[in-house]
Amino acid sequence: MLAGLCKHLTLAVPFRSLGSLFLLALLSACVQAPLKPPSEGFAAQGRVNIRSQNQANTAAFHWVASPQRDVLSLSSPLGNTLAQLTIQYQAGEIVAAQLQHGATIDVADQPEALLEQVTGLVLPVAGMRWWLRGQPDPKQPFTRGADDFEQSGWLIRASDYRDGELPYRVELSRDDLRVLVLINEWSHAAP
Repeated sequence: MLAGLCKHLTLAVPFRSLGSLFLLALLSACVQAPLKPPSEGFAAQGRVNIRSQNQANTAAFHWVASPQRDVLSLSSPLGNTLAQLTIQYQAGEIVAAQLQHGATIDVADQPEALLEQVTGLVLPVAGMRWWLRGQPDPKQPFTRGADDFEQSGWLIRASDYRDGELPYRVELSRDDLRVLVLINEWSHAAP
């Protein structure tokens, strides 16, 4: 409906009244692209630092995303693979999560709980497929601030938009937990 209205508004008479300001505001809403899952896939690699009151962990990560699945590989600072988490999606909803660590494979329907249970890392991976790109998950309610947004109990601040499109620094915080994601490289290649 909004798309049809936007098409008709572009043919409107020149702006001459207070109502014109309303039409201008409505037109600006037409310009904003809707939030969509990664339709062609993306990959990001870098470092993640997770801090709580009594613990700090740092890992290198490589995240490969597509509409059907995400694969998150975590490595020690020395390059040893710690774990690989695979999240399967159907119609944008998580249907399964699998965590491989060494020769062991664990399966669950909640990726965060699985990751924490096996590795001890608290990482909100379900939301991060969106948050890494500086966007809120459109299926969950969120509150936007001046330079951040709050969703699922997390405060998310994305910054360092070097190319103007994707962030290279993402900070997540909840209670006493702080997660800093520093992205070294983005790729739009499909997994």
